[in-house]
Amino acid sequence: MRITFGTKYNQMNYYQNVLQNKLNDMNTKIASGLKIQYGYQNSSINNQNLKLEFEKNTLDQGIDVAQDAHNSTLSTDKALSELSETMVQFKTKLIQAGNDIHSANSREAIASDLEKLKDHIINIANTSIGGDFLFGGSKVDRAPFDASGKYYGNDERLNALISSNNLVPYNITGHELFFGRDSDKHKIITTNIKMLNQSKLHPDVMDALNKTNPPSEEYIKPEDTLRDLIGDDNNDPATASKEYFYLRGVRPDGSNFKAKFSFDKAYSNKENATSVNDLLIRIGKEFGNTPQNKVVDISLNAWGQIEIKDLRPGNSNIDFHLISSDMDVDNLEELKTNGARVTSFNKSPFLTDKSLSSIQGVVDNYDFRFVHIPTAFITNDNAPATKNTKLSDVLGESVATIQIDGTRPNNKDGTPDIEPIEPLYIDTTDTTMGDLIDQIKSHFGGDIDVEISNGRLNIVDNNVKNKEHDSKTPPFDGEHGFSISLKTLDKNGLETDGIPTDYENEYEKTYFANKGSKLAGNISQVLADGSGFANAGTKLSEVAGGSIAGQSYTFKLEDHNGVPIEAQILFDKNGSYLKLPSKTPNKAEYIIPLYNPNDEPPAISITKADDVTYQQLMDAMSIALNYSNQPQEAYLKAENRDNAPSQENKNAYEALLDQAKGVLSVSMTRNGKIEIQDNMRSISKMKFMIYNNTTNDFSAQALKNDTSGIRLNANNALTIDEPDINFFEQIDDIIESVRKGIYRPDSFGNTYTTDMRKLGIQNGITAFDHLSDHIEKMIALNGSHSKTFENIIRRNEVLKVQVESIKGEVMGTDIAETYNKFSNLTTNYNAVLSSTSRINQMSLVNYL
Repeated sequence: MRITFGTKYNQMNYYQNVLQNKLNDMNTKIASGLKIQYGYQNSSINNQNLKLEFEKNTLDQGIDVAQDAHNSTLSTDKALSELSETMVQFKTKLIQAGNDIHSANSREAIASDLEKLKDHIINIANTSIGGDFLFGGSKVDRAPFDASGKYYGNDERLNALISSNNLVPYNITGHELFFGRDSDKHKIITTNIKMLNQSKLHPDVMDALNKTNPPSEEYIKPEDTLRDLIGDDNNDPATASKEYFYLRGVRPDGSNFKAKFSFDKAYSNKENATSVNDLLIRIGKEFGNTPQNKVVDISLNAWGQIEIKDLRPGNSNIDFHLISSDMDVDNLEELKTNGARVTSFNKSPFLTDKSLSSIQGVVDNYDFRFVHIPTAFITNDNAPATKNTKLSDVLGESVATIQIDGTRPNNKDGTPDIEPIEPLYIDTTDTTMGDLIDQIKSHFGGDIDVEISNGRLNIVDNNVKNKEHDSKTPPFDGEHGFSISLKTLDKNGLETDGIPTDYENEYEKTYFANKGSKLAGNISQVLADGSGFANAGTKLSEVAGGSIAGQSYTFKLEDHNGVPIEAQILFDKNGSYLKLPSKTPNKAEYIIPLYNPNDEPPAISITKADDVTYQQLMDAMSIALNYSNQPQEAYLKAENRDNAPSQENKNAYEALLDQAKGVLSVSMTRNGKIEIQDNMRSISKMKFMIYNNTTNDFSAQALKNDTSGIRLNANNALTIDEPDINFFEQIDDIIESVRKGIYRPDSFGNTYTTDMRKLGIQNGITAFDHLSDHIEKMIALNGSHSKTFENIIRRNEVLKVQVESIKGEVMGTDIAETYNKFSNLTTNYNAVLSSTSRINQMSLVNYL
């Protein structure tokens, strides 16, 4: 009996403990609402719970990150809204300044207001929240802009990690805000010489029916005749000469082109006359327009200037230069030396090459008393010559003597003086322009005046009379016998180049602008497909619009020490070379290869023409500009003439380059322009010019095929607008135009000024509209960022609810079911307790 009793007791005790544990589990589930408390209780549920918990935490983190990013976009939106309001204020004042009614003091006041608004824009651009600058890209720890608007940030995006491998950008960089690109904008360029209707300006000479009308300045219109545009020297349109046009430019597809064409100015019936619109149509044709397809829009603006609009949005290629003449030549150099009349459409304040050895005076079309020397004498400091200017400051260094030839001025009765006159020789040593004027006047005699105005030399024969009345009353269109030519000679009496070409007629042969210690090119290097600016690693052929193999370019420069040299860069089929003059007289030039920088030793090769990069071009420029700082041995070691370069040659080349970089640096700006920085002097002695050796060739062969090429500086058309913006540079130009009263290009007329390439207030309004539109796009972009994060937060919160719901289903217990089980277990437990109690009460007496 004791054994049986003990077994039953243990069995009952076991069931009691099991039921007790189950009751405790059920009680815990009811109290916590969870199926398990510990992982070992159910590994499957635990694993699902861990996954869901991870998802919940990730969503929570995503919500927090998105909320921070959203707050940043809200701060950015506030800053951009304030920027937009400032832009509205700026434009209001700019339109006010555009009214041509202001005094100098009034313009200065408006310009000062605009300066303050610009300063405020810079302050907005330097907005920081919590110590992080909003518009610095990833450089959030420092102010991205200085007081002048120079950018020190970068163009890197800040991204919010809102879920696994899901990065969402949320910042607006200073680069895209102030130096961005709008692919929906068109490039618009313009000439900058205002063209007047010559028939209205000179009715006494050109208009037989209205010759008594007073002169009036009326801008040329498309419906006017070509004769109205170019002018004439008499009042019979039927006798007008043919006009030849010489056009250079870049088409929308990036291809370079030259064109020569002619139009008849003459007409008997004005209805059949060649019109200015005919000229515009022909220019459009050269750019690629066809009857079925227009790629550019050619028009005249309100000031008689030619405007060209690229019809392909986002494209930045087009360029333009045009001159015309009454002379048909194959080389434009002939126009400069043969006394041709030239009509210019562009002008730039760039020093030109002193490449002429002789020049012929040109008789004025409308006043035969005047003979003009067809060039401007500009000093080395880029100022027009005056009477006190020394000849040595406007002529080439090799010039020792000026030879002046010509014919005598009229007699007192107005008839030409046919008596021969000997040449005049003037020693240029310590001779001024005033001395030159006095000697010309003394040598030719007669009743002449010689004057210099804006660097231009003019001679007036006061004995030229009116043809009809034989009197000294306008028009002065009578007989005129005076002529003059200038020739420059060296110390040996041999003809030498020394006379500068006219800044209005030149295209590529222009020096970089000198800005203290810096030389700056004016042409942005744009990829031929129009998609953006080149950088140092871009190949020249990618900008040139085709292969440059077989081309050569001349470097005309004064090096770091002011030593004048002429170098060349050759793009030969065998490779690319820099040619420098020998330091030993009568010796061959140094031929230095442009070594391939990507070669790994021992491989050494010379870079092929179409593989040369802008960095290699800039390296060649650096070596040439450092010419006088290196001994002859350094160049001899670097050169190679047998197309089999050695490592020693390449090492010598790199040594030349390293030494040059110590005294100067050549770089590309953000908008693709080349700059040369003097690292040793605050006022540099350097000058630099680069041009294609065939730039002035308009022969039939040269015109036959489109040419590819590069230009770093040129007297080209002004850019009114283009897809890319340079916010603060454009703002500064606008403010300066307001301050100086430049309402439109050519506001200064014939005055030589460094401001002749300013767009003016009117065009500035167009450019500013683009800037404002760009800011609005950035506001919209930031708004899209903000909306994105609002959606992310909302989505994550919804997902979080779903995850918690799923987690509740996985981990949460069914209270009713659990309570029912708890009740059943309680009943069973009570039964076990009752049975156990009864067994415990049993004794031997119960069995008796």
